Amino acid sequence: MLRIALLCGALALPGSAFAIDGLPAGIGGKALGHGWQFADDKGKTLYTYDRDEGAPGTSTCNGECAVTWPPMLAPADVKPSGDWSVITREDGAVQWAYKGMPLYRYASDAFEYATFGDGVNGAWRIAFQPIATPGEIKIGQTILGQVLADAKGLTLYAQDGDKAVCDEKCLQAWQPIAAPWLANAFDDWSVTTRDNGFRQWAFKGKPLYRSIADVGPGEISGNGVKGWKAMVLEPAPPLPPWATVQSSDAGQLIANEKGLTVYAHEFNPRSRRAVLGRPANCVGECVDPQWIAFIAAPDAKPMGSWALVDMPDGKKQWSYKGNKLYTNVADKKPGDFKGIRFGGDRSWAAIMRSGQPMQGVSVGG
Repeated sequence: MLRIALLCGALALPGSAFAIDGLPAGIGGKALGHGWQFADDKGKTLYTYDRDEGAPGTSTCNGECAVTWPPMLAPADVKPSGDWSVITREDGAVQWAYKGMPLYRYASDAFEYATFGDGVNGAWRIAFQPIATPGEIKIGQTILGQVLADAKGLTLYAQDGDKAVCDEKCLQAWQPIAAPWLANAFDDWSVTTRDNGFRQWAFKGKPLYRSIADVGPGEISGNGVKGWKAMVLEPAPPLPPWATVQSSDAGQLIANEKGLTVYAHEFNPRSRRAVLGRPANCVGECVDPQWIAFIAAPDAKPMGSWALVDMPDGKKQWSYKGNKLYTNVADKKPGDFKGIRFGGDRSWAAIMRSGQPMQGVSVGG
C-alpha cells in the first residue's frame, strides 16, 4: 500500500513508473495517483479523439489530421485482448484501440509523457485508466491537483491524524460521505461505521467528508482548516521557478517573477491548432510590438507543460503546451490582463492557475 504523504497542504498519494500485466507489446505508461496514463514504448503519450465516438470501430482522423496526430499502429497479425482491440484505418493500416477508442500520439509533445495534446479542440483526451472508486465518488480537479470528489464534483477531505474524530460540533461544518448498506471494502476503499450506525466511506483508512463551505466543483475552501486536508490523489504539476500566481477579477493567473501576466499565442483548445510543419506561433513581424517574448534564463530547464523554444538569435523562449509565451506592455501591475481584457484577437490567452486558457474577457473596468 502506498504511504500517504503530505504535499502542498493536502493529503497526496505519489505515483511512479509502472508495468501492468496484459499491456500489448509496444504500449506502456506511467502510474499516477489517480490512475494510469498510457503511452507508447518510447514514452509518447497516447490520446483518444471524441469525434471517433460516433463511429465505433473507425477513425475519423485521417490525412492532415493524422500528420499532427499519428495513429498508434499495431502489427497486422495482432490479437485483441481484454480492453485492447484494433481497428482498420481507411488506408488499410491496423491501429490500436482502448475500450473501443482508437489511439493516437501528438506530434507536438516535446518529451516523455508530455501531455500538450490534452484538451486540443476540446476533443482530444489522454488515454487514461482511472483508479476504481465507489459509485458515489469520482475524481475531480482542483488547483491542488486531482482529488477525490463526490458525485456532484465537490472536493472530499480527511482529517490529518490517525485518531481524529468528527464529533457533533464538527458535523456542523463537515458532512460524512455515506456508503450504501450493501457496500463492501475493495482495493484501498473501506467502510467505517459511526457511533450512530451511519456507514461512511474511507480511503486508505481515512474517513471521507465534504465541506459545507464548498458549493461548487473544484473549490477547496476546507483545505488546511483545523487539520482538514483535501484528498489529493495526484498533485498539480509544479510551476517553473519564475512563475507566480496573481489574483485578478477574473481568477488566478500565471505571471512572471514581477507579477506580470504571461500570455500564450494560439493557445485555444476549442479552435484549430497549428499543424505539423507550420511555423510555431508568432515569429518576426506577425507579433504586434505590444507583445514581448518571454525569454528564458540561460540555465532554464523545461518542466511539465512548460518547455523552451529556440529563437533565431540563439536565445530560448518559454512556451506552455507548445505555445510561445509573451508579456504585454499594457500590463503595469500584478493581476492586469489588458492584453485580452476587451476581447480582440482570440488567438491570445492568459493562463489560469488551473492550466486552462482565458481569452477575450470583458471583466471589470
